Amino acid sequence: MEMNEPWKLDTNNKYSEVIKSIFSLSTASLLLPVFLARNILGIEAKTSLISVFSWPIYTAWVCFSFAIFLCIFYQYASAKWIRLAWGKQAGLFFCKNTKESTTEFLMELSFWGSVIAFVIGLYSTIFYFAGYSSAL
Repeated sequence: MEMNEPWKLDTNNKYSEVIKSIFSLSTASLLLPVFLARNILGIEAKTSLISVFSWPIYTAWVCFSFAIFLCIFYQYASAKWIRLAWGKQAGLFFCKNTKESTTEFLMELSFWGSVIAFVIGLYSTIFYFAGYSSAL
């Protein structure tokens, strides 16, 4: 069996590479505030980070976690979309057969949602540390 539009698979692979990058960066960024606080700002180990961190760091962690979730969902939807592109039947979650347009919409939503969540998380981290360093 041959795929009718092979460019779709190539395009999907390129989007998947971006998603993998966002996933890796979001995962690493979860530890970034701890590393920066301990090693760059010199906050001692005996000082609890909960007393140092404020809402921007917690916002960043929520955003990075949400980005990771959306990346995982994108990969799941992408696998289902590939089946659809090959003319096979595929359903998301408990549906037996999901339309290709629905799958593409959910992929697009999770792709851009992960990008936006990552950017907000990164901005929140920078906002916190820029404000913290100016308070020194």
